[in-house]
Amino acid sequence: MSRAKGVEANKIDTLAKSHMPALGIDLGGTKIRAAAVRDNQIITESQQIPTPDGRDNIIDGLVELVNKFRTDVLAGVGIATAGIVNGDTGEIIGSTGNLPGWSGTQLKTVMESRTLLPVHVENDANAAGYAEARVTGLRSKRCVVTVTLGTGIGGGIVLHGRLFRGSNWAAGEVGHIKIAMENKRLCTCGLFDCWEAYGSGRGLIQTAKDLLEGVSDEQTPLASRTTELTTHSIFAASADGDLMAQKIVERWHEHVSHGLVNLAHVLNPDCFVITGGLSEFIDFRLLEDMVIDHCLPTVGDSIEIRQSALGGQAGIIGAAQFVIDELLHLNK
Repeated sequence: MSRAKGVEANKIDTLAKSHMPALGIDLGGTKIRAAAVRDNQIITESQQIPTPDGRDNIIDGLVELVNKFRTDVLAGVGIATAGIVNGDTGEIIGSTGNLPGWSGTQLKTVMESRTLLPVHVENDANAAGYAEARVTGLRSKRCVVTVTLGTGIGGGIVLHGRLFRGSNWAAGEVGHIKIAMENKRLCTCGLFDCWEAYGSGRGLIQTAKDLLEGVSDEQTPLASRTTELTTHSIFAASADGDLMAQKIVERWHEHVSHGLVNLAHVLNPDCFVITGGLSEFIDFRLLEDMVIDHCLPTVGDSIEIRQSALGGQAGIIGAAQFVIDELLHLNK
């Protein structure tokens, strides 16, 4: 075969693979979810297993999920995982408390050896941000910042349609922006007064405990249940008209806004996309007003804050889409 014919054959093979589904896997601290994705949409029922303990058991679980989709012809596998990820080598280079011992795992190498498929590994918040920017019509924007609000806070920054990873793959660790100076709240990272210590689910519960000190049962039933507080119980009480719970939720909105204000002045994004389990409880009008009130006019006037269009599917879709885009060299 001539060199020209060989190049043409490779192009045809690449285009054919780009129309195949890719498997997207979202690896979290409590569960691992997977689904096949084509044309930015999930096309199969998702499969889910509990996240096992230990590195080797997690890898076995990932391989088990891939094998469940072996009836499909797959272009490759994309894995969205907590932790800082070297996007070239697929190594986990930064640990996460949700996955102890995960740092140092050569995940791409191991998974390609075990599955014989191309594998891309990405930070979970980056994958969600990439999906939001690519799928929801925001890819043409100059700057889109996706913020994941859940047990912690993560971020994905997409500039001119491409994910920004930083000099050491750690861009988007927005939960560790410092938003206070009192050394009052210890973050899970070991530092004090990170945004995550205030704006995450854990932060909301701690804010509730702080504001409920000295409060009687007559003022709110939450006062006698401070050891049993959950994010859902706080939001439920607020929705039921509990004035103290409403004050707690408003204060939490303020804490969320503080981090967004900092990001707005650094990145001047076209749009913030809020995703994660707590996004459904956000009052977006209130949050946007709080952010605009604390921004310079030239920054605040252009701010748009929207809820995720993909919800819990963003990590799966983003991870899978990386596989396809790498085949087409769209990330180079």
